[in-house]
Amino acid sequence: MRFILIIFLVLIFGFSCVKKQSKDPVPTLEFIDFTSSKSNGIDNGQMILGYEDGDGDIFREIPGKVPNLIMKFYYYNNGTKKFTGFFDTNISDTFNIAKIITQPGDGFKGKSIRGEIYIPMTEFRPADSIKIFKYVVFATDEAGNNSNIVTTPQFTVNY
Repeated sequence: MRFILIIFLVLIFGFSCVKKQSKDPVPTLEFIDFTSSKSNGIDNGQMILGYEDGDGDIFREIPGKVPNLIMKFYYYNNGTKKFTGFFDTNISDTFNIAKIITQPGDGFKGKSIRGEIYIPMTEFRPADSIKIFKYVVFATDEAGNNSNIVTTPQFTVNY
């Protein structure tokens, strides 16, 4: 009898640790990692974000549509001792990185999905003089639902 009780308790504990997939149609993002390097005078980076979407429409069906991942750039201003958006005079707006993340393979629309998005980033900062920066990231799914807003930790580059 003890043996059955022990097996029962182990099974309950094992299955209680499994995270259930979300059915919420509003996507959620999570920062995982950012790596950077400089080669031939060009910044190269990669950001990894975790995602979860209850209805699987976080990705764009057709490339060329409106971007669905927006990354707002903030740099550390030594004068104010705060992070500030970088104003780009060429476009008369703050510097943002907009990406179109498309459906992989046959797609996941209508399915609860979870995974990681790997985002290659060339020129991940608007000027080489900026050494300390961070991003504020959000996504918009096909239905127009905005994800949570993720603020990355600050990054420091020495090149």
